[in-house]
Amino acid sequence: MRVFCYSHVDGRYVRDITAHPDEMNPGEYLIPGYHTPAAPPEAWVQPGEFLTYLDANDMPPRRWQDGAWLIRKEKQPVTGWLKTDCSQSRQFDAAAEITDDYTPDKPATRFDIWTDSGWQTDEQAKFESEVRTINNLRRQQYAQIVDPLMNEARMQRMLGDDVGAEKNEFQAQQWYERIREEHPWPQAPEGVLPPTTA
Repeated sequence: MRVFCYSHVDGRYVRDITAHPDEMNPGEYLIPGYHTPAAPPEAWVQPGEFLTYLDANDMPPRRWQDGAWLIRKEKQPVTGWLKTDCSQSRQFDAAAEITDDYTPDKPATRFDIWTDSGWQTDEQAKFESEVRTINNLRRQQYAQIVDPLMNEARMQRMLGDDVGAEKNEFQAQQWYERIREEHPWPQAPEGVLPPTTA
């Protein structure tokens, strides 16, 4: 006699085995816990569904007589974003399991804040971050290109080489202006304060 094993966790079909005859009761078979002689009706299962053996409380029964095969939909994992910090997210097994402090709505930017009407971008914070990025990029390039030229010009002046110093100062000025042109300040959205960094 074939019996069908189901998971003690969620009741899903695991495998089928041959049940041993019950030597104490001729004609009967030994059916272990979490096994049933009722074959799972696999033909009924559609894509995105699974068969599970459950009791009246939606729990896998130890005794097969207390349950039946049921069709359940597969859980679709979803991502939830923390409402207090849009950069934090976590996976939930299903949309229905998302807690109140998370939302399935994906923020548009890392500067979004949660409001009663959903995510809203904090334009001031976004703009200030863009300004900091440009400022840091400019300063990095000044330090790599402009500052060495100016240091060389100062040394040349100290040593009396005014022509060489002027050449390096001119190059430093050209690089300074080029860096500023290639990395302009971002356009401030309406109602957002302009950058204070020069």
